[in-house]
Amino acid sequence: MSTDAPSGALSNDAESWDVARVRHVEKTWKQAGLHSLVASARHRETGELAAYTVLQVSAGKPWLASQDDTLVASHHRGHRLGMLVKILNIRRLLSGYPAVERIITFNAAENDHMLSINVALGFCPAGYDGEWQKAP
Repeated sequence: MSTDAPSGALSNDAESWDVARVRHVEKTWKQAGLHSLVASARHRETGELAAYTVLQVSAGKPWLASQDDTLVASHHRGHRLGMLVKILNIRRLLSGYPAVERIITFNAAENDHMLSINVALGFCPAGYDGEWQKAP
């Protein structure tokens, strides 16, 4: 899924994610004082992970949550899974972290689908940044 999110003209190499790598990242987040909420959708017939999203909250800034990745595998798109996992996670956030007043998120400008989901959920643009990639 590491190459499934639209990223404009940037080229991203496929990454291998296994349980050990996921647990290592989670441990690193925890050591940094971040509390993570993860919601996912699994394909019933195959057991394949179809979509997931991650929100993070820091004890140092209890009013602020950060939306990390939201990914939907390319062959599972078109079923509103990105919207559904984000809604589930935001509901969990509001229930478990009532001090949160804002959520920061980001998207590639080319990712029209996720941008429309974010707008539907009430997010609004607050700034822009850019990424450069050195051509080989």
